Amino acid sequence: MKKLSTQHYFKLIAFLVILSTVPVIITGGLSYWQSSNAIVDYSNDEKKQNIYQIQTNVEQVLRYIDLSTTYFVRSAQTQEFLKEDMNGRSFNDFHKLRKDLNHLQTIETGIEDVILVSFDKRWLINNDGLVHLDNQAYEQINTNYLRIPEKSVWLMEEASQINLPNATKKSCSHYINLVKKLPLLSSQPDGLISVIVPTCELTEIMAQSNDSESFIILDENNQTIAHSNTEYTGEDGYIPNNLFERIDRDELEGQFEYQINNTDFKVSYQTSEYNDWTYLSLVKLSDLHMKSSSIGWLTVLIVSILLILSLCIAFIGSKILYKPVKKLKSVIASSDDGKSAAEKATNEFDLIETHIEKLLNQNHLLEKRVQSQVTQLKQLFMIRLLQGKVTSSELPLKVKSFNYNQDWTELTVFSLKLDEIDQKKFNENDQDLILFAINNLIEDLIPSEERFTPVVINDAQSTLVITKCNNQSDYTHIINQKVKLIQTKVMELFHLSVSIGISNRYYELEDSNIAFKESKEALKYRLKMGESSIIFYENLNRRYSSVAPYPTAIKNKIFDAIKLSDKEQALSELSKFFDYLDRNDIHHQQLEIILSRFLYELYELKELLGANVEDFQSTDMITYYQNLNSIEAIHDWVSQQIIIPLIDSIDAKDDSKNKKISDKMIRIIHEDYDKDISLDVIAAELHYNPNYLSSIFQKETGYSFSEYLLRYRLNKAKEWLTTTNMSVKEIAEKLQYNNSQNFIRSFRKMEEITPGKYRAQYKSKEA
Repeated sequence: MKKLSTQHYFKLIAFLVILSTVPVIITGGLSYWQSSNAIVDYSNDEKKQNIYQIQTNVEQVLRYIDLSTTYFVRSAQTQEFLKEDMNGRSFNDFHKLRKDLNHLQTIETGIEDVILVSFDKRWLINNDGLVHLDNQAYEQINTNYLRIPEKSVWLMEEASQINLPNATKKSCSHYINLVKKLPLLSSQPDGLISVIVPTCELTEIMAQSNDSESFIILDENNQTIAHSNTEYTGEDGYIPNNLFERIDRDELEGQFEYQINNTDFKVSYQTSEYNDWTYLSLVKLSDLHMKSSSIGWLTVLIVSILLILSLCIAFIGSKILYKPVKKLKSVIASSDDGKSAAEKATNEFDLIETHIEKLLNQNHLLEKRVQSQVTQLKQLFMIRLLQGKVTSSELPLKVKSFNYNQDWTELTVFSLKLDEIDQKKFNENDQDLILFAINNLIEDLIPSEERFTPVVINDAQSTLVITKCNNQSDYTHIINQKVKLIQTKVMELFHLSVSIGISNRYYELEDSNIAFKESKEALKYRLKMGESSIIFYENLNRRYSSVAPYPTAIKNKIFDAIKLSDKEQALSELSKFFDYLDRNDIHHQQLEIILSRFLYELYELKELLGANVEDFQSTDMITYYQNLNSIEAIHDWVSQQIIIPLIDSIDAKDDSKNKKISDKMIRIIHEDYDKDISLDVIAAELHYNPNYLSSIFQKETGYSFSEYLLRYRLNKAKEWLTTTNMSVKEIAEKLQYNNSQNFIRSFRKMEEITPGKYRAQYKSKEA
């Protein structure tokens, strides 16, 4: 026995050692891994920000040069100068032109020379003065610059390759050259302007980078435009062309690892949408991992200390834990039965287990198991009965075998569902447990002779109640007492409200499935009745003489507000939408149709706008409202989980550089619908071709420009017809119709009714 004791004692020690040390080692390793990754990710993000800052600084200069040059060449004065002969009589014009050219060259831009060429009059002006072009110079410029397909382009050139006579090129070996053909909007250029900027200026802009990082700017042909901190990548500063080939031109940004001179680098790049230049950042991986090494040593130290403490606790704890086992084994071994059992047992735990098993009352265990099976069989029978799966011949035998009361005249089924669950105490996963707890509570509240076995089916608890009443009033009073008692006790014990649907009363057990369906049908009306509802199926008005129309006008206002990112207006119109549902006497099936249609159209709008709403990602989520218990809860879900995130997503999308042109066109229509606007007017305002705008608008909205404008104006007309006393003629004039007859025809074609009849119908409904 001593040998066995020692054996289990060391097993206990080993178990406690493993139990205490393994989590410490795993936690330490995970902590180091997480912290190292966090540091590396932070460094990577920091490098991306550095690239973005360099790109912003460089492009700010280039854009300023481009815009200043465009403004200069588009001026009427410059265009007149290009048509003049520059000679002694034009000295004043030459002086003005030289002065304007000098204004383009500022310290901030670093422009070294600006060259203006007139091919028609054969002259060239730059910092060094006026030069008349001979045929050779003309052909040289024509070959190297005029044959470029773009109207305006940035070129990377060596100083010796700049083929512009008299051009100043002294400060640097390489230059970037902005070439614009003149006039800008003409297909037959008769002039040219060239702005020469030394690449050394770009290197100075990047000089703010630190010594532990190197930046490179490449043009679209992978030619190096500028390179800061060349010593960082090696003594010669050489960058192999294979590195540039690793850049994915189809992606705007990215990161990868690359080895230069046997040193591993982290390369981050970002491609500009302005001129297709690529900005690179090179950082040594050893620099990135330097910070994480200190964390590693600190983690090793802490883990070592914790391991030592864990081992000490394991040895001390194993002694304490083994003492009760040792005492219990000694007590059992001292008895006669214990001695015989000890001879057969392989260890002290087998000895204890054998002794305990002999003490158990086998008859009591068997009785409990049988009783448990009877309860389960009763519940299974009730589920089958309520679902209409029990045959008429089977019923008498089952009722008798389960000892149900057979002295009754009426049966009623009521079904119970939870209203809102208190999220502080429960979560949605606890719903089944709560229903089973309520099921047990009902077994205690209603005597067994007045009911059959309560059951939980799906998301509802159902009970078949039997009564023996002489009249309808007594029956109603008894049922009311029972359901109110259940609601009161559930609120006291669980602090939860429940709604209960009650079927008609029936006189045959075969009708239980019909009663069950009626109780479930009654529960569907709690959407409009609210929490803690008691709904009798016989009191429901299921015959509706009229059907409330789908509130299209309110829906359109909600969608217009969403498109305009007007959160306050959208929520206000949404409240009107649900007020309409609550105000009208709508059958629950029609209510589900209206809500499903509204949510589906809202989902289509989300997809059309390209927005991202986390809780509204698929059409399956459209029916989520069926899990909610009231109109108010559905209203809150739609506003908080769909409308507000949708508008926030649209706002974030509107703040980006790639804002859709169609959104601008829609905004102009919504703002200027009462003015004489057309596709040509909007095209001139947005500086786009009308045909291009028309195709974009059709693709994004599904409507042509004229159709969308007509629909919006007619929606405004419907709003004025129902909310103002404006005459049809006044509305037609305000909406830019030539006469009221044209307006009436358009309105009748869209709504199949004249404006006057539409106003009269609305007033009759309000009355």
